Amino acid sequence: MQGNKLNIFLWLLIFIGLQSANQWSEFPIGNTYTEWIASTIILLLGNYISKKQNIQYGKKNYLPVVLFLCWAVIGAIRGAYVAENYWEYKNLVYGVFASSLPFFVYIFASPLVVGKFYRLWIRVCLPLFFVFFFWVITPGEVNFYLAPIFVLGCFMPMMPKGWRFVIVALLIFMLVVDFSARSQVLKAAFAFAMSGACLLHRFIRTSWLRIAHWTIYAATVILLVLGATGRFNIFTDVTPNEKIVSHKTQAGEIREENVYSDTRTFIYFEVFASAIRNDYLIFGRTLARGNDSAFFGAFLGDDLKTGKYERHSNELLHLNILTWLGLVGVFLYSLIYIRGSWLAVYRSKNFYVKLMGIFVAFHWAYGWVEDFNRLDIQNIALWSVIAMSYSSKFRVMTDAEFRAWFRGLFISR
Repeated sequence: MQGNKLNIFLWLLIFIGLQSANQWSEFPIGNTYTEWIASTIILLLGNYISKKQNIQYGKKNYLPVVLFLCWAVIGAIRGAYVAENYWEYKNLVYGVFASSLPFFVYIFASPLVVGKFYRLWIRVCLPLFFVFFFWVITPGEVNFYLAPIFVLGCFMPMMPKGWRFVIVALLIFMLVVDFSARSQVLKAAFAFAMSGACLLHRFIRTSWLRIAHWTIYAATVILLVLGATGRFNIFTDVTPNEKIVSHKTQAGEIREENVYSDTRTFIYFEVFASAIRNDYLIFGRTLARGNDSAFFGAFLGDDLKTGKYERHSNELLHLNILTWLGLVGVFLYSLIYIRGSWLAVYRSKNFYVKLMGIFVAFHWAYGWVEDFNRLDIQNIALWSVIAMSYSSKFRVMTDAEFRAWFRGLFISR
C-alpha cells in the first residue's frame, strides 16, 4: 500500500510539472481545479510518506520549518477570517499551497523518494518536452517546465555521456534562445558554474565553500540595505542603459525588449508602501490579501469589481511572504534556507551536498529578484535540494555513494 501511495504521489508531481508552464503554453494542461485537487492530494500523501520515513517533525534541525509552517497556519486562519469575496478566498487557497512548500523538506528527506521523483521526471517529462512542449511553450519561458534541469545540470560531470549531451544542449538552449528571459539565462549559467565546481572539486577547499556561502547571504543583505536607503540600486546602477533584443512570441508577434530594463524596483516600492500604509509590515496581510498596486490592481478592483486594487502575488518570492506573513514570515522563511545551507556546507561528509548548500544560498538571494513561490515544478525541484541539505541520509553519504545515487537517476528500473 505504501508503494502504491508513493507512486500516486509521484505521478501527481509529474502532473503538476506538466501544468507548470500553462501560462506560457498554447495548449494548457488541466485547469485551476485539477491543479487544486492534485496539490491537495500531494500534501496529504506527502504527510503519509513523511511519517513512513520516521521523520520527526519537531527534530532540532527542522525547527525553522516547524516555526514557519505554524506561522503560515496562523496566516491562513486570519485569511479565512478577513476574506470578503470569492477572489479573496481563491487567493487564500493559492496562498496556502504556496506557503506549504517547506513541507517538502520532510517529504524529500529520503534518497529513495528523491531518486524516484527525478527518475520518473526524466523518463516522462523530458521526452514529452521534445515531442510536444517544445512547440507550444514560449521559448523564453521553457524553464518553468524544465526547472529540474537546473538541479541535474549542477552535476553534469557525473552523468552518463548520452544524458550529459542532452542536459548540456537544453541548458545552452535556455542560455541563448531569449536574452530578455533573464532568470532563465542566469539559472542556466549558474548550473554550468556549479558543474565547473563539481568537475574541479578536488581543487576546491571546504573553507572556500564556507566563505562563498556566507558571502552570498551577506552581500544580499548589504545590497538590500543600500537599495532601501537609496544609495545603490543593483537593478539600475550596474547595467547599461539599454540593450534591445527582438524575439518572436508564441502568437507569432515580434516583440522588442530592453534586456536591462528595471522591472523590480517599482514592485519593491508598491509592496513596502502598501505594508507601511496599511500597518501590516510586521505580521502580514494574511494569505488571502495582496499588496495595494497601482500598476496591477485594476484587474481586481475594476474588472472583477471588488473595489480593492491589490495584487495577491508578485514575481519576487520574499516580497510575497512579506505581504502575506509580514517581516516575521520573511525571517522564519529565511531561517529555513540558512539552516539548510549551513547543514549542507558544515555538516555534510561529501562535497556534492556541500555544493547544494551554495545552491540553496543562491536561491535565497535570488528570491529577492524572482523565484515566484507557488506549488509548481520549479519549486518542487528547489525544495528537493533544500530537503537534501537537511536530510542526514544525504549528508552522511561519501562522495562515491552520492555519485552512485546520482548516476542511478538515469537508469530505468
